[in-house]
Amino acid sequence: MPLITLTAGVGTKGNEIAQLVASKLGIGFSGDNELKSIVTETGMSIPSEYNFDLHAPGFWERLRSRAPQLYLDAMQAAVYEIARRGDEVIIGHGSQLLLRDFDCAFHVRLLSDFDHRVEHLVSRQGLNREAASDLIAKYDKGQKEFFRYAFREDMDTAALYDLSLNLNKMKSQTIANLIVEAVQSDDIQSCPLDALSSMQRLAQERKIHAELLKNNIDVSTLNIAVPEVDKAHITGAAVSQEEMERIFEIVRNVNGISHVDVDLAVWIYAF
Repeated sequence: MPLITLTAGVGTKGNEIAQLVASKLGIGFSGDNELKSIVTETGMSIPSEYNFDLHAPGFWERLRSRAPQLYLDAMQAAVYEIARRGDEVIIGHGSQLLLRDFDCAFHVRLLSDFDHRVEHLVSRQGLNREAASDLIAKYDKGQKEFFRYAFREDMDTAALYDLSLNLNKMKSQTIANLIVEAVQSDDIQSCPLDALSSMQRLAQERKIHAELLKNNIDVSTLNIAVPEVDKAHITGAAVSQEEMERIFEIVRNVNGISHVDVDLAVWIYAF
């Protein structure tokens, strides 16, 4: 069974359709709550002082806070951890881009015109039209800004998706059936073991990156590699021997890492 990512906006019935697809295929579904649970299980933490659901961080916020990058590390690690299960429907969180190099991942985009989305919120959530319109406009703007900040990509790029579906004329069941039919075709393959292993190693890299950031290590001078799921190789430069030893200890304590190879030069400042 393939791995499915589903990208949707407010008022496009994303969670409803994702859960229908997962149920029809007999596989798991991962939305916000599931991703947060994975973050907790892996020992990572999402910074509480920043909410990416609303906007991308501004220039000065990026300078003074590590929260944006820590959030990205946690989110990406969670997506890879879930993806390595092999059979799952993942909704949002940049999963269509994080997994685009894996042929076994099938990427779906749900679309609907603005008025149709407003009507959906009015009928389902009891909002008035003005409030529904404002909510959709705010969410769309924030979602696009976040995606551009996080991945340097436009989330509306058609090539990111294998299948785009317009909800204006079709019910949720019909949309779900189309997705199921597509992924059950002979063209779409299940994830091989090497792909699942790669996803796990990518998750470990993001965890290591986050732990180093949390401990005030300048990761811009480091290269983090996980050649095997339990082994880490750190190269680059440290400001001192003491920092080199700290890096070793931090990485060694990352959940799932049992062997650390640190090959760092120590900066020599010339005045």
